[in-house]
Amino acid sequence: MSDTKTAYKSASELSEETRNALGALLLALADNKRLLGIRYSDWILGAPSVEAGIACSAMAQDEWGHGRIVYSMLKDFGFDPHHLEHEREAEEYHSAGVLDSDGTSWPELIALNFLLDTALTVQFETLHESRFEPIHYKVRKLLDEERFHFEHGRGWTARLAETEAGREALAEAFGNAWTSCLAWFGPDDDAIATVLATEGIVSGDAAATRGRWLARVGPVLSAAGMDLAREDADGWVSDAEPNWSAWSTERRRVSTGGPDEDTLARVRGDRNRSLLID
Repeated sequence: MSDTKTAYKSASELSEETRNALGALLLALADNKRLLGIRYSDWILGAPSVEAGIACSAMAQDEWGHGRIVYSMLKDFGFDPHHLEHEREAEEYHSAGVLDSDGTSWPELIALNFLLDTALTVQFETLHESRFEPIHYKVRKLLDEERFHFEHGRGWTARLAETEAGREALAEAFGNAWTSCLAWFGPDDDAIATVLATEGIVSGDAAATRGRWLARVGPVLSAAGMDLAREDADGWVSDAEPNWSAWSTERRRVSTGGPDEDTLARVRGDRNRSLLID
């Protein structure tokens, strides 16, 4: 533990405000993991090489496993895991807008791999020494598996940046995903992040966590010739600013929309609903 404050052994020991805030964060993490796994699976057979397809298969399985673990934790926060995984409508998903529909190019997948996957990992890192003890072991195991995801995204970003055509494709794909990923942490005064940071549930508020993410991805983007982030005296920053006017703190996205019809059917397992086993 990073301090001497009392550790929480279960969700019932949290205040109502803290319990609701942590439940919202965990649901957002689980939903993003679930849908990101879908996006990785889209490229198992369509990746540029057999090895890349195998990597997508492994990362898809990791994400689905991580999502399932977090969904199972939400039972202690008053959620029904079966409902969360299989019965919600699109507007009930707390997933980033960049995951709403499938991409059409390998650089778009790499943008998700390097930007969004890393954003989720950075958020999980803030829970590594959380006062909420039930998450400790789960986070350690998850972070071990996520190291490969970062290296995969970094490697392909550098590889594609070696040619002019690759740099152009990266610039378009990363530019389209950038604002959604930048915004995922919430505004600097995000109520959920502030409550959790104050209570020692996470190790940083929205601004600090976003800064950690920028420091992780910024050097790689700069080396690849993309000007999405820059380093100044205070560290890595982005000149882009999300439009917070339609932002939903709980959903960690704009308040409207959600996964498209095809994605929703896949993520809920609609085609094999009769075979579902609790």
